[in-house]
Order: sequence, then structure tokens, then C-alpha cells
Amino acid sequence: MTHTPILFKKYPELQDRIPWINLGNFPTPVEEMKNLESELKHNNLWIKRDDLSGEKYGGNKIRKLEFILADLLKKKKKWIMTFGGLGSNHGLATTIYARGLGIKTVLGLIDQPVTEHVQKQLLRFHYFGAKISYAKNAPGAVLKGLWHLVSKRGVYSFYGPGGSNKIGNLGFVEAALQLAKQVESGIMPEPEKIFLPIGSMGTYAGLAVGLKLAGMETNLVGVRVTDIGMTNEKKTAKMINETFKHLAKQSDDIPQLSVSAEEVNINHEFAGPCYGAVTKEGLDAIQLIRVSEGIHLDTTYSGKALACMLKHIRESESSKGPILFWNTYSSVDLDGIGVKYEDYKQLPKSFHRFFREDLISHH
Repeated sequence: MTHTPILFKKYPELQDRIPWINLGNFPTPVEEMKNLESELKHNNLWIKRDDLSGEKYGGNKIRKLEFILADLLKKKKKWIMTFGGLGSNHGLATTIYARGLGIKTVLGLIDQPVTEHVQKQLLRFHYFGAKISYAKNAPGAVLKGLWHLVSKRGVYSFYGPGGSNKIGNLGFVEAALQLAKQVESGIMPEPEKIFLPIGSMGTYAGLAVGLKLAGMETNLVGVRVTDIGMTNEKKTAKMINETFKHLAKQSDDIPQLSVSAEEVNINHEFAGPCYGAVTKEGLDAIQLIRVSEGIHLDTTYSGKALACMLKHIRESESSKGPILFWNTYSSVDLDGIGVKYEDYKQLPKSFHRFFREDLISHH
């Protein structure tokens, strides 16, 4: 169902200045996790169901793609280039939603531990029509991106992993305004804290901007899932400020606010030894919410964020206010689309070894 973003209602001049296309089902629900409350003996535990953001594929990426793909269409590009891990949810979301608009996707993929989920993602990239290129690491992805920009006509300038830039981040400025309206409507109380995974920093940055614009005092807790050199307080503050600056350029009614690195709250305890690493704390958290609430999370992002929230609840005596867990993982079941293990032979040869090596023992 088509809707007008609250951001455009609040600042009407933005509607003619910022491209946007409706892709998802918003606003996503907020729900009280009563079974988990009983398990933890802590009231006021809530979940933001961004896993329900889209019928084709859910999760947090759809919000960003509503602005990114609209910008691409305005510029009349035919290809979109981005990069992420071998099992990138962002890469799959981009591929699926770009395909629906007649846009082709190029993915530069970098190493992460190989699980069954990673294998399935690689097969899904192929199934949905992405051109995948093995980049090994972030510098390799940049080089691959530059090569595609030079060699192909009509490529949308490749953007950072996770759709995190001043355009994509607007999806989560809008998300915060939607949450503020849900609070105002009495669906849930204003959260004292929001726990969410932080990797490419765009979800955190957009929410930080939106919460400021909405006048909410909620404390964002980003749970780092990537290398600290990529995800840290200084870089996140810079991204928040770039998003503020981009909006302020489009409307004189938007205050030119800024934040310092000291105002960014990132927890660094749950990332594991590398991006995509499966951790015991994450697995335990995934099991707990699956059994108590019937909600499925992933080991790379959402499971680690929930693990951090659980530790906070169990160890903090002072925090009794409402807590919101922002679920960024898609709940759309893609297991029935028909990809088979042996289909890996149709992938570029550089990916074949990820199907021949021993898997780590977790999905």
C-alpha cells in the first residue's frame, strides 16, 4: 500500500527534492515480548518488527532502498553496484528489489566464515540475477567497483556496504519518525533504550537523526558486528552529521544539528573474532527468542544485538524503563524458491571452493 513518508509530511518541501519509491510495508509493528518478559522477569520489553518490512524480502535494507533505488531511477541508471560479505543480506535485498524495477545488480563480495546460510545466499544471488564478483576484502571490493564503473555504461555509483550513505540513511530517519508516531499513538511507551546491530552504521545514523527531529530522548545502543576499524564512534558520528547536513540542505526548517563521537553509544563486546563469526552468546540469544516468541534471528547481526540486550537486562539494576529491540533480519522464508546445492557450479569459479570446504558447525 502506497503511503507518504512522515518525513515529507513534516517537511513538505522535501517531497519535490528527495526521490523516494514505495517498496515496503510500513510502518512495521512494535510488539511487547510478554513471554520473554516472563523469562527474564523484566517488564516493558518490546520488539520492532522490521523483519516484516517486505513481502519479497524483509529486514532493515528495504527502508534504505526506497531512497537509493528512487535516486537511481531519477538518474536513469541501469545497473547498481554495491558490496558486502559473502552472505550479504543487503546484497540480496538490493538484488531482489532492483530486479523488480528492471535494474541489474553487481555485487562485490568479501570473505566471511562460510556457513550453510552463506552458501544459500550465494545461490540466491545467482537465482535472482545478480552478477557476483569475488573481491576477497574491502580494498578489493573498491577496485572491483571502480572497474565496473569504467567498464559498464549506466552503473549507479557504487555505494557503501549496507546501503549506508546520506541517501540510504534517510530510510531510518523516516523509521524513527514512524516510531515516534507509534509512541504518540500509545502503541508503546517511549523507549529508554533501543538495541540494534551496527555494521555499516547507516541504520544507527538514520535513527539518531530521526530521533533528534522527533524530540525523543531514547538512547540508541549499537552492538558492533564488524571490525572496529570500520565501525566505531568517530565514523558513526561523522555519518550522523553528514545525514543531518544533507537534510538541512534540502529544507531550511531542518536544524543543522551535529553530534560528537562521545554521544555515540556502541557496545564492542559481542562482535566475535571477525565479521560473520558465530558466537555462543549470539546462538543462546537466538535460541531464547525463538522458543519464547517464535522469532528467528541471524548469527551475524541480530543475534549479537539481542545477546547484548539480554546481558544489559540481566546485569543492570538501574534500567527498568521500556527497552526496544530493533529486529533487522528478514523473516521471509526463501527456502522454497528452488535453489539446490549443486547449482553452485553455475557460479563463477572463484566461489566454488566455498561449497567444497568444510562448513563451520552452525547455520
